[in-house]
Amino acid sequence: MQPFGTDSSSRRDEQAAPEKLPPSDEYQRAIAYLYERINYERTADTAPYPFRLQRMTELVNRFDLHGVAGRSIPVVHVAGTKGKGSTSTMVASMLTAGGYRTGLYTSPHLMRLEERFTVDGKLPNESEVITMIKSIAAEADQMAQSSLGAPTFFEMTTAMALLHFRNAGCTAAVLEVGLGGKLDSTNVCYPAVTAITSIGFDHQHILGNTLREIASQKAGIIKAGVPAVSGVVQREARDSIDEIAADKGAKLFAIGRQFDVQTMSDAGSDDWSTHFDLLSHDLAIGDRKAWTVPLDGDHQAANAAVACTIMDLLAASGIVVSESVQKSGLASTKIAGRVERFRLRPDVDIILDTSHNIDSVASLCQCIRKRRGHRPVTVVFGTSHDKDHRPMLQELCDHCDSITLTRYHGNPRYREPAELMRDLPSDVVSKGRLAMVNENPVSAVRAAIDRILGPHLIVICGSFFLAAEVRPLLQSMSAPTEFDAGSQ
Repeated sequence: MQPFGTDSSSRRDEQAAPEKLPPSDEYQRAIAYLYERINYERTADTAPYPFRLQRMTELVNRFDLHGVAGRSIPVVHVAGTKGKGSTSTMVASMLTAGGYRTGLYTSPHLMRLEERFTVDGKLPNESEVITMIKSIAAEADQMAQSSLGAPTFFEMTTAMALLHFRNAGCTAAVLEVGLGGKLDSTNVCYPAVTAITSIGFDHQHILGNTLREIASQKAGIIKAGVPAVSGVVQREARDSIDEIAADKGAKLFAIGRQFDVQTMSDAGSDDWSTHFDLLSHDLAIGDRKAWTVPLDGDHQAANAAVACTIMDLLAASGIVVSESVQKSGLASTKIAGRVERFRLRPDVDIILDTSHNIDSVASLCQCIRKRRGHRPVTVVFGTSHDKDHRPMLQELCDHCDSITLTRYHGNPRYREPAELMRDLPSDVVSKGRLAMVNENPVSAVRAAIDRILGPHLIVICGSFFLAAEVRPLLQSMSAPTEFDAGSQ
């Protein structure tokens, strides 16, 4: 194994928010080593390195991770354009409530790398992270000299997750797909249930330019004889998923066919949870009446319906959690950056959301309509240069009174705020809306707060990376209403 680099200062912006005790030098060197791997979360250029499963398969073989990848414990594998992280977290929360020691792998993280692989909602400690990175690094450096080439950042974090779950004695695991599905690193698992939460336009340069092409990539996680759940509603995407499931001999449980969901959220209530009914049309799925997920938006009701259906299908693998325990587990779900509410005072709320494509921004704007009341709305927006920003700007400008365009600084993928300003809808000024540029996201949020004269709603969105850079400020100004992700 090559020694970890000694200069980690350039990587500080990607690490954890400040803790009571600063991370040790050894921890920072280990994290720096990891971030020096090929990392497509930090670039939109995927040309230099081919997406394939051979490197991930080799890591699984070298560490004998087949058992924790599904041979010995039940694994739930979740893909989707949006909603896959929320759905994965809901399933993990219900499994933990049911007494199963549950590993959850999600990406990307907000504040610290360890958020990607939790066990029963708890992050691995610093020593565990160092040991895992050292172990993976030793094998990765050997692989770099072979025809396979060096594993990527995501392949290494996927191996770390499985290694951590095995070391922690997990009895169940939930794996969220990073990108696509068919060639994603997580697709080396042997799932008990697979799920596709939604299909939309994102990462077209990798997944394809039509919903059918994108759906085909996402549905690449479907396995022969393994039940699959779909929350997909578009006809073109549904047809593709139907065909793949039929070819694989996988029974498909789809929203609109085997189950439906009805949302009962009260727009006038100060309760920002979502209440829903799950209506079953299949004997394998149970009805749920007046259940609650503590996340705002009709899209979270659909995600919860997919999660509950997954739980019912897990019974065939010996995972049985009573509906009463499922209900309490779902109601305790905690996810940072999903319409996360920070209250500055009774009439001023800040919403932090990681939405970064038109579908997720549209869902966010539905929440804005429901929660604004008569309050003015200010948006702070920054996004990545590989995202289709124009429709997101159009949607947001239709729902705000002012918009500040900014960028994040911890990742080179940002789109210049001046370019965002040039591409604002032409009617923004004519409708009397205020638009400005502030290159510093923390300063942009502070300035938005300073301009408040009365009741107000501030919305921060556009990127995981933007959310990560401003969340510590929001935590320092007002404790979030639900939880502090850093204490999970």
